[in-house]
Order: sequence, then structure tokens, then C-alpha cells
Amino acid sequence: MVLLTVVRVTGMAQNLVPNPGFEELIHCPHSYSTDRRDFNPPGWNSPTMGTPDLFHACSWGEADVPYNWAGSSNAHSGKGYAGIYVWTHSHETKNYREYIQCELAEPLKAGSRYRAEFYFKLASNSVYAANRIGLVLTNEAIKLNHDQRIEKIPLLSVERDSAITSASGSWELASTDFTATGGEQFLIIGNFFDNKSTKTTRLPHRIGKNHMLTHSAYYYIDDVSVVPLDPVIAPDTVSVMAFDEKAIELDRVYILKNIQFEFDSHVLLRSSYAELDNVITYLVANKDVSVRLSGHTDFIGSDEYNLKLSRARARSVADYLVSKGIDAARITTFGFGKSKPLRTDHTDEARGINRRVEIRFVN
Repeated sequence: MVLLTVVRVTGMAQNLVPNPGFEELIHCPHSYSTDRRDFNPPGWNSPTMGTPDLFHACSWGEADVPYNWAGSSNAHSGKGYAGIYVWTHSHETKNYREYIQCELAEPLKAGSRYRAEFYFKLASNSVYAANRIGLVLTNEAIKLNHDQRIEKIPLLSVERDSAITSASGSWELASTDFTATGGEQFLIIGNFFDNKSTKTTRLPHRIGKNHMLTHSAYYYIDDVSVVPLDPVIAPDTVSVMAFDEKAIELDRVYILKNIQFEFDSHVLLRSSYAELDNVITYLVANKDVSVRLSGHTDFIGSDEYNLKLSRARARSVADYLVSKGIDAARITTFGFGKSKPLRTDHTDEARGINRRVEIRFVN
């Protein structure tokens, strides 16, 4: 165990959502999903039998950005976004819904304030627009064997008087500030109301552009976030365990002390492989265990740069695990930039300690 003494500081707000802009990929999407398992950007899944879609500029097929089977749109930021049906009036699929779900980096703290946000946009080939979309936070992951609506009361709910507004067809922000009850760790986005409670508007000039959207309201989703609003105060001491494959406890955070990267880069050095091979050995022997990887940087550089670098470094570790046969679905990555220092003094020693990748093993 490494016991580190730090000074109390106020940290910047940090997004707890993994892969918030759907930039990280297991592979480039080529078309729409036909199975819930087709939607598999790292950190995200479908909580029902519905089949949400992934779009990215790396695609050479119908899932491209900006031009794809659902319409034409640049991402709100970056190169990717998700897509979901929020409403359909087909009799065969009454109340059919699609949702996207992720696990937050850590459970929310009771009594603490947070801001939840996401951007949404009506797809340009969608023949209908709907007036409802929202976000739910739960303590446990949802996995349902149907493709109907999830009967949960949304924490964040867009409920407009009309399905069409002056903003329809552009990226719109859904946002709310809230106080956590404690333990919330899973986030779900979609329409949580039935067809009777959902207002829609038919856009006849769009008929014929794609037959799959003739009876439906379909929306793109991008840049999802949950950030703490209260000042983050570091404790006087931080207890950190170095990774030891012979003494692993689930849901405990460990530092991968021997993970190194090229200077100012996310490229792994070969000296990192030995410790990562020990992680792989453990995961091969414990196939029901998944991992959460968190990248952290030192204080040099801007907040935005360090956030991107920390995400890329965590992703590089994940990519190495996948290259050695670990199922990508077992790995979730997060980037915290310089927002969670173990040491706050501006010394070379502190920089080396703060520049790290952490790992947590979960069922």
C-alpha cells in the first residue's frame, strides 16, 4: 500500500460518463443494428432488446458521418454519435423503444449536486418528430428481454407542448441540475413515456427517404455528461494499492504502477507489457470479471488537452488487453485528466505519481 499525503484542493468538474461522444470504437459501424449486441461502443450497451445504432466518420457504409441511412448530420462534437427510435406508430411494434445505457465512473454521492446533460437531434430522414426524450439514473444496470418502453420516471425529461419547435432539426441540449440520493451509477437515455402520452408531428415531405423511418421518430444522441457541481475536496491522505494479481479484491481501485507511455503520447512502451500480461492472466482465469480503466495526467497542459490524453491512454491499455484476447465488452475506460491528483505539489515526483492508469475489477 502506498499512503500519500495531499493538500485539500478544489478540483474541476469532471464528466463521469465513459466515451461520452461515441468517439471510441471496437470497430467501425457499417450499417444499422439488427441485434442489441450490434450497438457496442466501449462503455455503452442496449438495456432492452431494442437495437440502437452507432454512427461514425470512419464508416464507409450506411453508418457514416455526416451522411448515413437516417439522414445527414455532423456530430455535435467529434466524429461520432448514437441513434435511437423514440416513437413509432406501427401496430406491429406499438410502443417500440430504443435506449442507450452506460455505467458511470463511480456511484453518485448522497446529498451531492450534479448536472446531467445530453444533446439530441431529429434525424433528417425521420418522418415524425416527437416531443419527449429523457434520461434515467439507476443504482443497478437494466437488462430487459423486450423492446418496449422502460417504465421508469426520468430524472431529466424534455416534455414540450409541440413535437416541432424552432430548434427541431438542430442539436438541442437537454440539461438538469439535481441532488443525488446516493448510489446512482447507471445512465439510460430514451423516451420513457408510452405512445398515448407522446405527441408527434408528421413531416410528409420526408416520406420515401428511408422506409424504416416512415412510421417513426428517430433522434441522434451525442455528448452525454454527468458532472459534479460541488467543490471536490481531496482528503488529507489517500490510500492507494499497487496492482498485485495474487491479492485482488473486486470493486477496489488499484494503480498500474509500471504502465508507461511515450513522451506526451498515448503510445504504450514495451516496458508496460509485463504488468498488463498479469492483468490478462487474471482476466482469463476469471471470465465473469470485467475491468474499469481510468487515465490520469499531471498538471502540465490545459484541462481539455489532459482530458483527451488521459482518455487515450486508458484506451491504449484497453486496446492491448483486447489484442491479447480479452473481450472488449468486459472493458470500460474513463479519462479524468488532471482533476484527481494524488499529490498537489508541483514537483517532478508529484507529476510522476499523478501520471497513472488505475484499474478496478467488477462482476
